[in-house]
Amino acid sequence: MYKIKFSSVTHALKAKEIMENMGYRVKINKNSNPSKNEGCGYSIIFVGDINRAIVRLDMNKVKYLGYELIK
Repeated sequence: MYKIKFSSVTHALKAKEIMENMGYRVKINKNSNPSKNEGCGYSIIFVGDINRAIVRLDMNKVKYLGYELIK
């Protein structure tokens, strides 16, 4: 399961739409205590190929702050 961080809900929603079109089930989370560089602090959580997801987000010019593997 992976978590990709975004600075705004707009970017997270766009990423969710792209990922769902790729066939992934995606959940949006509001980060409880975002740091100053994380803006509003939203993320998406999904199970799948992180490399494929990042390439697709880059192709669609969706800005993300980073990602991490979560258990």
